[in-house]
Amino acid sequence: MTTVNSVVEVFEEAKQSFRRKLKNPRLYDEILTTTSISDVYESTARLQEGILGKGRLRNLGKIRPFLDCIDSYAKVIEVFVGAKPELLALIWGPIKLVLRWSSEINIALDRITDIMEKIGRALPQFTRIMDMFGETPELRATLALFYEDLLDFHRITLEFFRKPSNILTIAKEWKQMFEILWPRHSKEIDVVIGNIEKHAVLLRSETTILEIMEAHEARIQSFSHFEKTNSFQEHQKFLALQSRISPVSYDERLDCLRNRSVPGCANWLFRDYAFKNWLDFSSNAKVWFWLQGIPGAGKTYLSAVAIDHVKAKYNTLFAFLSYTHKSCLTALSVIHSLIFQAADDNKDFQDLLVESKVRELQGSTRYAASLLQGFLKTAGPTYIILDGLDEIDDAERCFLLKHLDEFSKECDKLRLLISSRAEDDISKMLHQKSETVRVNDRNHGSIQNYVDHRSENWMHERQFDLKTKSEMLVLLSPLSANAKDHLQQLNSIEDIRRELRALPTDLTDAYHRIFQRINDAKSPVRDKCRNVLGWIGCAPIPLTVPEMEQALLVDTNPLKSLTEVPKVIGSVNFVQMCGPIVEIMDGRLQFVHFTVSEYIFSMEIKDFIDRAKASQRLAMSLLAYLSAAVLEPDLDDEEVIENILTGKYRLFEYASFYWSVLVRTIQDNQDSSRQLGMLLERVIENGRNDNFDDRFEGDSNTVELVYKNNFLHNEILAAYDMTCAVLKFRSNEKRWNWNLGNRNSWEDLDPLTTSKRLVNIRERYDALLRDEDNHTSLRFHYGINLFKCTYPFCVSSRWGFKSKGNYEAHIKDHGRVWKCSLQSCDFSWIGFGSKKSRDEHWMKYHLVAARQLQEGSNDFDKLDPEDSQPILFRLVIDDDIERVQLLLSSKGGKRLKAEVIAGARQYAVGEHGSLAMIKLLAPEKEKYVPFDILKSALKTGYIDLVKWVLPRTKASNYIKPDLTKAMLGIESNEIYALWEDHILLKLDEMGEGPRDRGSDFRVDDIFSNALFSSAKEDGVKEARLKSTLRKLKQHMQPNTLGNILVRIANTSCSLALAKEVISLGAPINPTYGFTSGRTTALRAAARQTTQAAAILMQFLILNGARTESLPTEKDIGTEIGALQIAKWLGVTWEELVEEYQRDWLNRILGRTAGANQITKS
Repeated sequence: MTTVNSVVEVFEEAKQSFRRKLKNPRLYDEILTTTSISDVYESTARLQEGILGKGRLRNLGKIRPFLDCIDSYAKVIEVFVGAKPELLALIWGPIKLVLRWSSEINIALDRITDIMEKIGRALPQFTRIMDMFGETPELRATLALFYEDLLDFHRITLEFFRKPSNILTIAKEWKQMFEILWPRHSKEIDVVIGNIEKHAVLLRSETTILEIMEAHEARIQSFSHFEKTNSFQEHQKFLALQSRISPVSYDERLDCLRNRSVPGCANWLFRDYAFKNWLDFSSNAKVWFWLQGIPGAGKTYLSAVAIDHVKAKYNTLFAFLSYTHKSCLTALSVIHSLIFQAADDNKDFQDLLVESKVRELQGSTRYAASLLQGFLKTAGPTYIILDGLDEIDDAERCFLLKHLDEFSKECDKLRLLISSRAEDDISKMLHQKSETVRVNDRNHGSIQNYVDHRSENWMHERQFDLKTKSEMLVLLSPLSANAKDHLQQLNSIEDIRRELRALPTDLTDAYHRIFQRINDAKSPVRDKCRNVLGWIGCAPIPLTVPEMEQALLVDTNPLKSLTEVPKVIGSVNFVQMCGPIVEIMDGRLQFVHFTVSEYIFSMEIKDFIDRAKASQRLAMSLLAYLSAAVLEPDLDDEEVIENILTGKYRLFEYASFYWSVLVRTIQDNQDSSRQLGMLLERVIENGRNDNFDDRFEGDSNTVELVYKNNFLHNEILAAYDMTCAVLKFRSNEKRWNWNLGNRNSWEDLDPLTTSKRLVNIRERYDALLRDEDNHTSLRFHYGINLFKCTYPFCVSSRWGFKSKGNYEAHIKDHGRVWKCSLQSCDFSWIGFGSKKSRDEHWMKYHLVAARQLQEGSNDFDKLDPEDSQPILFRLVIDDDIERVQLLLSSKGGKRLKAEVIAGARQYAVGEHGSLAMIKLLAPEKEKYVPFDILKSALKTGYIDLVKWVLPRTKASNYIKPDLTKAMLGIESNEIYALWEDHILLKLDEMGEGPRDRGSDFRVDDIFSNALFSSAKEDGVKEARLKSTLRKLKQHMQPNTLGNILVRIANTSCSLALAKEVISLGAPINPTYGFTSGRTTALRAAARQTTQAAAILMQFLILNGARTESLPTEKDIGTEIGALQIAKWLGVTWEELVEEYQRDWLNRILGRTAGANQITKS
């Protein structure tokens, strides 16, 4: 039998449990200050007055039944259990605090009062029941259950409103954030209410102690079940979202750098006063710290050490940006990575991401940045460390730096470390706001430490005797000042002595020596080395070592028929072969630094590697490989197994996926296209898919846009058509869901048999993998990551995993291919692991709705157009494609006016409706999309929508001033590049002739004064304009370029843009133009009084701009900007002109003297 003491112990344990879970002694003490209902009523009255004073009427009276029930309960336990004041305070204190906190947000207060009203209805009338049944041990024990229930409710609400990581407290879109985060807590409160209702039944009936004990245990189990079920569901949603976004993880890169770092090389950095100050959040240090330095100075290794140092104590988000992952070098990709790193251990942030707008998160840099900023505001001390910022496209890094700058201004506890070269745009952004350390001025000790470590390992590998070793240590000591890691190529004292005669002075000199050795080698070795370097530099994604080994053996001569796939019988040491400018990272070949690529492809060096020709050679190697017996249709399983074990399929997956990507880059000239066409014909002959299904789900216009080869189109049409068909197949919207298990749904969409053969190879490969005796052979031919993803378009299909466990963890969430067909359902993109689970879900949750849809479809026929219109918009808002289809095909829907449907489409575009809905609402015979649709599509940043809209846009709309300005400022570089490509396509189709020849626009029309004005002092826009100018160069005559130069001088006076236009062929002294009259760029700049105008005038004069004027013109030197030029440059107009004349005269005299010397000789 329960005693009074044991009941009191239950109350006391509930109190202690509440205190432990609260984890905030100060908050607990504040709760204890509220001891009665009168304190709550007094606080509520003040709240009501304050709300009324702000004009925000709220019905707080509806919680009176709740408060009355709680008061009744408090009195009962005080009398029958002898509850102490502290126990009672835990009833009243949280109510007062939660009402006060939630009153700051209308919707939060409404939700809390709704919950309290609901609990009030569930609670019994305690006083009345006690009067009826009297005091018994069973009733006292039941009262303890209610106490636990109330404290559960208080714990959940306090936890929600007091969390420092609770984003709703700082978010600008607080209403939306509350709606996102509250439902999970509301579900947990529903568990409490369910328990209260069960316990109320116990109170109203004759109850045994055993039943009460069971109820107590059931209460604990209910929360345990809720936590497990809810956590699992939410985690699955988060993992599905993560899979959909596919953020880059840099953990492996960090681990690789950590393992390769030489201990002690970063000691100087941690002794640096500015860096120590930056690390300390209590100091007044600048938010930004810039590790600046030349290539190869060790910035990346220092960044890795810094990351490890701060990760131990604080939130740390980081990225190692590298040219080897070109698709990840965008501002959006970097922010995605930082977001999912931040969410990794933060449940609230995971909830926020899951409930965010997925399309916006996936495609909008601004939206993604706003989510990350929300996290950073409340996450506490956080470091963001980005290495290799200079390896990103200049426009993308400007976007990224702008968002990081916003973070630094809005987030108090944030530190930013950037590691890069001193590029102009980065310097302009960081030079005043960052602490800067030039690594190459401070790292001499680190280099010595590195040389000592590497030389010791090298001598140990070479096994030199003690005498030789001693002499080498003396000889090697000077290398520390110019260490470029040549040791692997030095094999004797003679090699070292030769190297020491003239040490490399810089990185370019070091590259020159290594490259010279390669070019001086005998022909077969030389050609192989140059192929390796060229292919590393031009490959769409890095080749693995086994792939490169096989690619080098393929004979690319199109006149020879390759009947047998070359076998690799021995490994190649590519680092020894090509020198220390290449490295192997995770089994993939890459340059040690992106400057290697810049060097070997530079036309300024002797024997440079032509990037275009390297791409052509790699494409031809892949095509020649595919034209061999690998696509032989009559191979049986035993032959495929034999080919796998002997390594014939090393290159197969890479060749299948990337030959078409490389073909797009090959120049459209007769020689290269003819060779390409001959190999393509052989591939078609051996690998044509006779069951090819040409259905295409995607935008064929985009494919036709990205590939254009006039020679193939005119001379070898079958090869051209096949290339287009393969590109379409590889851009199919559903490719991410294709796997080995649903092969029948997609392999015949491939015009070649490569997909069928790939599936066949993978099935046999997986079977071989089950027998560990095959692992040695498989590792030799296919790399150490044996376990491959079963989704061919997943990057892990090629990269694979080292262990079966990692593979299974990846495939567990990746393999949810059975999607719910109802788009509004979360499982339409989360999916299920099996068809059975998907069907059970449909039967349980959507079958009734589906039947109602079918049964009610005829109801639309009875609607008037006036009634159909609001229904249409409601269905568009809900993105209910099925019902919109039914409505539009019904009699009522067919009576809807065209402008009503057009308005619904405009709304769908502007409010982020699905592309399927937008297509559905498009008029059947629409030739061109209205201009307003195009503008709205661009504002959304939805890349798939823009890809669909742009090809359907009238050509003249591409260059409307408001569109070109909007394009210049758009977030997505991908959308901007699409716009450029469409302009190029139109120009190629119609030529650039004068208007009377029927062209829709000229290049000259694109570059308006307004466009250059909008780009003034904006690094992103200037970078984009330079890109567009380069792409359109072939369509611009000197006249056009001259006009553009004048417009630049008329508007932004951008020196960078002026230099770009002049380098493309703009004359500095044009006297013609459509809009500029006889004005020159120099005169246009001289009419402005800005610093930029003064700098531009100086540049133009020193590069030969005419300073004299015609008799009928005003003297340029008397223009207002020319008169004030000394204010900015420190020299007058006349002094500047004299300086140019002196330089010009010296050059003339120098050339004359040189000519006379030649004559004498």
